[in-house]
Amino acid sequence: MCHKYPGLSRVDEKGEFRLLFVNENIFNKSVHAKVKCEGCHPDIKKIPHEPAKKVDCLTQCHIIEPSSEKKFSHKDVATFLAGSVHAKTDKDGQPKKFAEDIPTCKDCHENPLYRPLSFFKRVRPGISEIALGRCRVCHKSDEFIYRFYNHVTTRLHKIRNPRNIAETCARCHDNPEIIARHELTTRAVFSYGETFHGKAAHFLSERIPDCLDCHVKPGESVHQMLTNKDPNSITHINNKGTICGNMDCHPNATPQMANYKVHTEFNLEQSPFEYYFQVFFILLTGGTLLPLMGIMFLDLVRRLFPNAAFKRSKKTDEEKT
Repeated sequence: MCHKYPGLSRVDEKGEFRLLFVNENIFNKSVHAKVKCEGCHPDIKKIPHEPAKKVDCLTQCHIIEPSSEKKFSHKDVATFLAGSVHAKTDKDGQPKKFAEDIPTCKDCHENPLYRPLSFFKRVRPGISEIALGRCRVCHKSDEFIYRFYNHVTTRLHKIRNPRNIAETCARCHDNPEIIARHELTTRAVFSYGETFHGKAAHFLSERIPDCLDCHVKPGESVHQMLTNKDPNSITHINNKGTICGNMDCHPNATPQMANYKVHTEFNLEQSPFEYYFQVFFILLTGGTLLPLMGIMFLDLVRRLFPNAAFKRSKKTDEEKT
């Protein structure tokens, strides 16, 4: 009733301008479309209301989870995160150093739009009208059909493409200050972008593995990411051989293929051998191509100006006669 107006805004207690407009059309196409306002803002009891408190993503919302018939909650996600590399506390329950750098829910998640998958005849993003026709055999409400179809199909594949996922991870893993504070060895997303996988992802290929494909064990939640020093981690030295050899990537690959250093940066400090190897090839390429291009340029000048010369010799009297 109020937030549908584009100009709705206010200056909060901190003196910051806040735009309070909610685009209803976009919201109704998002994964939270069925959640009512009070599902995320339980402190709002009246209209007009007091300034809303910060949203807690672990709040039990009004949607009923059909398999348990209980109200849905993201508390399981919090449990997964508490045991992951992105936990704010260590195994003893003590806050980690620079815990403020650890991402929270909204650092990685906005309100994503449905990204349905049409898999009738061929795979493509969108809604298959032929598939919807089959839904209408039993279900009579188009509103329910579209909502159910969107929800199910968008969960059958990733909501984001590999490039979007890499950009999200880059907010922290390519941040020089965070890298320095946590003593990380490389700019993970930058180095990923230098590989074949990263370059294909840049051009929006969806058949390319992204951060989550290699750092999350198949069948587990993406929130259960572990450090490569953990024996249960997929990136542990004893387990990472299975990353490349899965059915979707390189099914015939041997464990040795996973020894390829995806996050290698060609600098003298981190990878001296690769650094000198790269410098050698740069010099070899430049030393070969530049003289060749110079010769070709001089040959072109001679063809265009056959009589041109930087300095003409003086002819003798015998040559003139």
